[in-house]
Amino acid sequence: MKTIKITNTIIISQLVMMLVCIFTSGCKKFVDVDAPSNQLVTGTVFTNDNTVNSALAGMYNNFAISRSPDLQFSMSFLNGCAADEAQYSTSGSEFDAFTLNGLQADNVYLSSMWTSCYSVVYQANAVIEGVNSSSGGISDAMKVEALGEAKFIRALCYFYLVNLWGDVPMPLSTDRSVNNSLSHSAKAIVYQQIIKDLNEAKGSLSANYSYSSGQRTRPNKYAAAALLARAYLYIGDWANAEANATLVINAGSFSLLSTANLNGIFVKNNAEAILQFDASPSGTAGQGFTNEGESFALDITTIPDFQLSSGLLKAFESGDRRYTNWVGTTTYQGTAYYYFSKYKQRVANTTAAGEYVTCLRLAEQYLIRAEARAKQANLTGAVADINVIRNRAGLLNTTATLQSDILLAIEQERRIELFGEYGHRWNDLRRTGRANTVLGALKSTWSANDALYPIPKIEIQNNSNLSQNPGY
Repeated sequence: MKTIKITNTIIISQLVMMLVCIFTSGCKKFVDVDAPSNQLVTGTVFTNDNTVNSALAGMYNNFAISRSPDLQFSMSFLNGCAADEAQYSTSGSEFDAFTLNGLQADNVYLSSMWTSCYSVVYQANAVIEGVNSSSGGISDAMKVEALGEAKFIRALCYFYLVNLWGDVPMPLSTDRSVNNSLSHSAKAIVYQQIIKDLNEAKGSLSANYSYSSGQRTRPNKYAAAALLARAYLYIGDWANAEANATLVINAGSFSLLSTANLNGIFVKNNAEAILQFDASPSGTAGQGFTNEGESFALDITTIPDFQLSSGLLKAFESGDRRYTNWVGTTTYQGTAYYYFSKYKQRVANTTAAGEYVTCLRLAEQYLIRAEARAKQANLTGAVADINVIRNRAGLLNTTATLQSDILLAIEQERRIELFGEYGHRWNDLRRTGRANTVLGALKSTWSANDALYPIPKIEIQNNSNLSQNPGY
């Protein structure tokens, strides 16, 4: 099956990365930090700024590329399948369980997403504890930066955990004797922690990208504000969602790329990017191509493995430049197939203007602010923000005038602007209460319980304090 081929390719690349790490001192440091021990973080682990930076590098590596399949690819494609934007070409694969909303608790891709998120949470907790307990050698500036970055990435992971699974365990330390028996924390409590972490990160991180040598690959103040805007939107705190989105929009550090340069949105360090990750396949960091670029264009000479759904294709308006720039087309035996083509670079065609996986970008902030404004009855402001995104895509202004129509127009723009990126469509349908209406009409296999994923079976077996989500 094609699934096995893809997975084996990624596994091989992971082994290469592990071997590289063993023979390089920088990687060795963050391997140490990720060791499975609740005695991990002591004053001897973080003895200077370099060891802290190595720990942070390991944390980002784990989030971006260190598992099979990598977390970002799973968040983007599999959640797209669970919604209505993606499909896999070969039936009978474990991807079908996402497309048909028939997940079982032993699905390996489901377990990988859960495990990856908690692995990164563990590393973030280790950095926080290690920096706080260090007796010297780390500069004050590095301590502030490291704590902010660790809290940001912990919040990012909990954001996805709480949106995919609902009430989830929330470890805030590296003590496995405590963490292994945690019960569920209520969704509202998890969001409180997410917002606390992000506000603290926003207050401590610098406004520039000095700690990543000018590359937009580590979070700064505005990345924290951007994720805060999203979190506030999700819990219905419209005023704070608008305020944080406006802070990012008005920062002067970011700008929307032009209509003619839509393909540049995923180029590394472009002006629209707020946070990106160097997510090249393992062992090829810095070479400017991503797992997304490699995977989404797989087998495009025959039938593409990863395809856009027919519903998403029909959702594009005539003349939308996002269709011509971000949707790939190939013909095989007389039939046209459409695949994800936001990321262009592959190992075989990488150019000097390579790509990084984009986690946060400015266009989303306009759409967050549009929705927050609409919810506060600032319909003129909401329409203005919608039109910024539509006009950039080569479209005329929206015709929506009523609040209900404006909210649907925002949903449409989010669907087209953000498809294939970190599961926005899946989360949007769930958080707005539209999943039953949209997916129920589309999929005969849909039930209301499918809006949350099952907790992996192995987690339930290993922790008697966890219970399964309803319907599984």
